[in-house]
Parts: sequence; structure tokens; C-alpha cells
Amino acid sequence: MPLSPFPAPLALTFGNAPILAGLAAASIPILIHLLNRRKFREMRWAAMQFLIPAIRKNQRKIRVEQWLLLAVRTLLVLLVVTAMAKPLVEAFGNVIAGRRTHRVLVVDASLSMGHTSAGTSRFEQAKVLAAQVVKDSRPGDSISLVLMGQPPRIIIGDPSPNLSEVQKEIQELPLTHGATDLVATFEAVDRVLEVSSIPQKEVIFLTDLQATSWRTKEGAEKGGLGRIIAKIQAREPRSVIIDLGRAGSENRAVTDLRVERPVVTAGATVPVRGVLHNYGPTRAEGVLVRLTLDGRVGPEQSVDLPAGEDVPVVFNEHFPAAGDHVLELSMDNDALPLDDKRTFAVPVRDAIKVLLVDGHFKAEPFQAETDYLAQALAPTEGSSGQGDTIRTDVIPESQFSRRELGTNYDVIGLCNVSQFSQSEVAALEDFVAQGGGLVFFGGDQVMPDNYNRLLHADGKGLLPAAIGPAVGDAAKRQGGVGFNALGYRHPLVAEFRGESDPVTAGLTRALTWQHHRLILPKDSTATVALAFDNGDPAIVEAPRARGRVYQVATSADSGWTSWPLHNSYLPVMEQLFLQAAAGRLSERNIRVGQPYDQSYPAAGASSPVTVVTPRGQSLETRLKAAGSLSQLHFEQTDVAGAYQVRLGPPQNEESTFAAGPDPAESDPAKLDKSGLAERIPGWNFLHLDNWRELSRSAASMSRRGEMHRSLLLGALGLLLLESFLAWRFGHHEPPA
Repeated sequence: MPLSPFPAPLALTFGNAPILAGLAAASIPILIHLLNRRKFREMRWAAMQFLIPAIRKNQRKIRVEQWLLLAVRTLLVLLVVTAMAKPLVEAFGNVIAGRRTHRVLVVDASLSMGHTSAGTSRFEQAKVLAAQVVKDSRPGDSISLVLMGQPPRIIIGDPSPNLSEVQKEIQELPLTHGATDLVATFEAVDRVLEVSSIPQKEVIFLTDLQATSWRTKEGAEKGGLGRIIAKIQAREPRSVIIDLGRAGSENRAVTDLRVERPVVTAGATVPVRGVLHNYGPTRAEGVLVRLTLDGRVGPEQSVDLPAGEDVPVVFNEHFPAAGDHVLELSMDNDALPLDDKRTFAVPVRDAIKVLLVDGHFKAEPFQAETDYLAQALAPTEGSSGQGDTIRTDVIPESQFSRRELGTNYDVIGLCNVSQFSQSEVAALEDFVAQGGGLVFFGGDQVMPDNYNRLLHADGKGLLPAAIGPAVGDAAKRQGGVGFNALGYRHPLVAEFRGESDPVTAGLTRALTWQHHRLILPKDSTATVALAFDNGDPAIVEAPRARGRVYQVATSADSGWTSWPLHNSYLPVMEQLFLQAAAGRLSERNIRVGQPYDQSYPAAGASSPVTVVTPRGQSLETRLKAAGSLSQLHFEQTDVAGAYQVRLGPPQNEESTFAAGPDPAESDPAKLDKSGLAERIPGWNFLHLDNWRELSRSAASMSRRGEMHRSLLLGALGLLLLESFLAWRFGHHEPPA
């Protein structure tokens, strides 16, 4: 809950209480006055009776002057001694100003803090204020520094009395392009407070209070925030929110960018789709949008952005050569330029390399399990118009265990393979861990017990579904079931959506006489891409490790189904294998703050790796052994843009990946004091929202309640007054 804006009852304390014993010195002027009183003797003489009235009148005047001087001198001593005792008046919060304080500065470094006004970003404002608070801290105060991000970073954990070094750390704080982890931030603050032995503590948040940043992440432990707030409150710090945000801010952002093909091959022209969003309350007209490829400016569009709406833009981009390419979609800059562009890494392949493993290999044309499938994947001219898009190798099941997989292939199609050994399953798992795709087809050679035990493993293995009893009898060619396209929602069959009956009939009228009943585990995350008319799944998809696995309930040939004889077989199979190969494309584009993971052959363990960030910084790391593979795990992805990865020997590879900001960070909606109190109940905080005024008087954060300066100024005034009164009241003999 926010602290009351009304002052708390005043409490007077002293920084150097023993000096108060010096107040006894205030009696010195009184003693001097008593000792120096004029002594006189009574003598009567003739003219006395004429002088007595004048003397009595003058004595009263002198007595008033003397008592006034005595009061000034006594008060002067009292003020000096009291000032030396450093009196402190506390009017709010838990902090007694002037007493040694451990001050924890928490600087919000999320993307929204890049919002600029008058040429200065909110993040720069936060750093200026943080530096000012440190500058005006008292000798003996200690500072800790936490960067609020996802994840948060403790820059200075142990309380540091070295204020000049703290200033340097503040100046070097980087603005991230990501979101925040609110619970983790408070946990970091609690860890910093826990190790502090300084009784008096203060936590100062410098933030724009963006609503997205000040909410718990999806999937966070319920009640976790409340528990950590309770722990912090028990340590009795004063919590201060310095609000740098402004309600009603406008913003436009590029919230998405992607290519509309699962895999891009050299020579292809593919649609590139971006999404723009206008978060402001007014319509933006004539916004110029540009697409660049590898830094070369390409096509432009002028679009209107209605308030609060997504607006898609589509470009057709040609990729002439294989290799890693970088797309960037940008638009006219606004007050938050960091989200006015978005980067997408596109690994372009010469072709998709597919290995087909035939479980019933025969030399006669169209008698083997893989003949129809190989023909569908590698026709004279690909159905997508990309030419030689897919290249296939076909081997019998007996040669599979001797085949080197690694990164030699993008997808492996396993067609009516009877069974797998433990070592073959391990090889497939390594293949998927490196981003490869698997497609399993059924058939009369398949041994369900072996598949379920080694490949499904109660939902923990590669196969998304267990294989149940066979349905139907292909030998009789009777009672076949057709396909249910499930509204053509899945990318495998999406191109049939909206087509006329003659086109869709090639899919819906294909008959399957026999299939495996695929049984999905309860709470499975797998997707049914295509079903049979009787409700059984026909094709099931699931992500596994860094790759994708597809499971087809029927055969790849015409032994169990007439599908290979229909014109829908070719485009669906092509999409099936392109989608299975897409794991290695999707893994090249991550969210800012998300770790980047890549797997390589085991021989690469300990190979040196250099990662060049979008800011041009080169960071060194190494591959680490991970079972039968070597692993790259890179966490420093807090800046949006393209990253270059260079592997040293023996790998000697270069690749590119891109990190994009969370679109939620572009929403300028912010919390006010009451909204923050509602979102974090039980938290006592002071809310300050005039950062310019605070910048001019940041010393009040550390000097609030101090009285000694005022007392010394008062003492100086009394000293001048005493000198003037002594001169004014002086009774000197007139010169002769």
C-alpha cells in the first residue's frame, strides 16, 4: 500500500547525542554576567537627591539591554552545541535521515525505458537520478545496485561505501531490449537486503511503471510475489517508487516478422510478412515501412495504422544464394525507436536433405515403401515453384544403423520400419536435439510393442502417440475411411482451404483401408494435423527437443491407402517434410532475453566460440560436452538484432541468429499509485512522480530531517546580532 502523503508525527533524534552534554556551556554567559556585575558603595552627598531619579531611569534601560545580550549569547551557545549534536527530525517512512543507511537502487532497464522526451530517454533520466542520489548520500552510507530486467542482474550486491565506484557502475548500466521478471527482481532485492548488516535500509525503484513490466510472468508460482514482498517488509526498509512514466503516451511498433515458408532454399522468392501495431489513441497515416535484406534497402510501403489495431504488411523477397541472411523490417521512428524495427534471421539452404529409410525395400518400381514418397518429394519441378527443393537419399532398414546422421540430413522419414534398437533410438534423439525432423509412417512391418517401449516411452520419448491395434483390413480393400481436414487449419493442408470441391476431393476422397490407432496421452501437447472420418488421428505433430516429430497412422505407399494415387499426396507430403525441417529455421529466431541453444557433434566439445552482439561486442565462450553431443548455451541476448556466432576448430562454422523484443513491452499503458498498490497488495511504498523536482532536490533523499545546517545558520545570525547589539548598547565615555 502507498504511504500516506500526510506527514507522520515528528520524532527528534540526535546523530551525536553525547555532545549534548556541552549544553552546560550555555551557563557560561550567565556566570560571566553574575561575576562582572558592577560593585558599588553607598555614599550620601548633597547633590544626590537631584541625580537619583535620572539614575533609576537609566538603570532600568541598562538592565533590559544586559538581559537581552545575555539571552542572545546564551542562545548562541545552545544553537552551536545542539548543531554539533546533529539533531534529526523524522517526518515520514522508516528511515532516520542522517543515520548510516544501506540504499538499494533498482533501475528499470526494460525496453519501454527507451522512450525519449526532449532528446532524453527515461533510462538516462533514471541513471541521472540514481547518480544524484549517490552523490548526495552521506559519508558512511552504502549503496547496492540492481538492474531490473529478465532476468534481473545484481550489479553491486554487498553494500558498497565506495560511492565513486558506484557512480561508475551507474554510468555503465546498459538498457536492455527485453521485459522484466517482477518476482525475480524482488527476490534479488531481498537477497541484497539479507546480506546487509546495516540496520537502516532504503530501496529506491527508478521505473516508468509500465503495466506490462509490473506484472508477474505467465506460469509464475501462485502467491510467489506475495511471499517475497512479505519477506522484504519484514526487513523494514523504506521503499520509494520514482515514477518516470507518463500516462497517455503514444507508440507504434513492429510486433512480428517472419517468412511464410517453413524452409527457404536458394533461388526462391518467398512472402515475408510483418505486423505493425498502433498502441496510441489516434490514427497514424502514411507511415513508411521498409524491408532490408543483409543491410540492402529493399521495397517500401506506406500504410495507415488505426488506433489499437494490428496491420499486416507483406513483401516478396528473393534469396539468390544459400547461407545465413538477415531481414529487417522498419518504419518511421517515434518516441520509442527501439521497437520501430524488427530483425529476422533466415538460413537459406541449397536444398532440404531427406533420408528415407525403407522397411520393405524392393527393386521393382513402386513396389518399395518409399517409391511414391520419394517421387512426391523430388518431382521434376517442385510444386512450390522452387525447383530442386528437396533432395532424397533412400536406404533399406538394414543400413540405417550404419548411416551417419548428425547434420548431414534435415529430415529422416522412417517408412514401415519394423523395429529399433537402443542405439538407433539414441541416434534419433541426438538428431532431433540438433534440430532435425522425424517423420514416422506405419505399415504391416511395424512392431507396436517395440515402438511403444523405446520410441513412445509413456509419452516421454520421441513418438507423440502410442500405437494401438490396427483398424481395418487392407487385404480386403473394403470399408475404407476418408480424411477429415479439421477445417484445414493446420499448415499441412492449409492450401486446400477455400478451394472448390474438385480440388479438395483429392484429399477428402482418398480412402485408407487400414491404419494404426494412435493413442495420445492425457494432457498431451501434440497437435492432430489430419484425422480420419472415424475420429482417429491420421497425422500427429509434436515438438521434441529442438526439432519436430510427425507420426502418420497409415503407410507411405499404396499398401494400406489410396492416398499416394491422388493429386493431394504430393503437396501434403512436401509440406510435411518442409514443416519437419523447420526446426532449424525457427531456432534461429528467439525472444530477447531467451537463451540461445545449439547442439553440435561431440567432437566439437571445448571448441572456442565467439558471439558478436548487435552492439558489436565480441563475447567469448566454449562448447560444452552434453552427453553424446556438444552444446552452445548463450544467455546474453538482452539486445534486439542479429548475432553472429563463430565456432573455432574443429567445427569452423559461422551462423546467425536474431533476437526480437517482446511485443508486450511496446504497450505504453502504465500504472498509477493506486494501480500499483492493487497489483502488489501489502507493499508499503512512497510514490514520487515529479522526477525533475526530485532531480533538483535529490539531496532530500539522504538529508531529509537534518537540522544542524539550519541551526548553524541561526548561530551565525545570532553572532552577528550579538556584535551589533554590543556595539549599539555600549556606554562609552565621550572623548575629551
